[in-house]
Amino acid sequence: MSATFPQLLAAEIAAVQRFVALLGEEQRVLSSGQVDVLAGIIEAKGKLVEELTSLGQQRHECLVELGVAENGEAVERWLQGQQNPRLLQGWKALQGLAREAKSLNEMNGQCIALLARNNKQLLDAITGQQARGTFYGPDGQTASGPGFRISDSV
Repeated sequence: MSATFPQLLAAEIAAVQRFVALLGEEQRVLSSGQVDVLAGIIEAKGKLVEELTSLGQQRHECLVELGVAENGEAVERWLQGQQNPRLLQGWKALQGLAREAKSLNEMNGQCIALLARNNKQLLDAITGQQARGTFYGPDGQTASGPGFRISDSV
């Protein structure tokens, strides 16, 4: 085992805290409509997910090596027997952070779904108008239909 359980726990808590902060930033960006910023956030989220996956795997291997079943109750019982209350507090903090991350991620997913639905409705409205010849064509210019033309000349 290359890292001890306390080291892995501290690293995982720090990574999940960064992930929660990033999800909060994503939420602010989504609600403000700054979609151009999302690419950087998505890239950072991907890297953090890789780090979290690696840390989770290392934690799993560490617990297996220690003979601890990896479920919340078994880990909690084992931690109570370690006579180090900070470890148990850290474990509970990690679980709380994981719940917060899950909740934020679900809310962000709902926000993205709503934005996608609104964009689709907007595109449907525009293309529906275009079919009748009264809105904008693919080149961004007004399409002229029978008896309809917008003129910019004065």
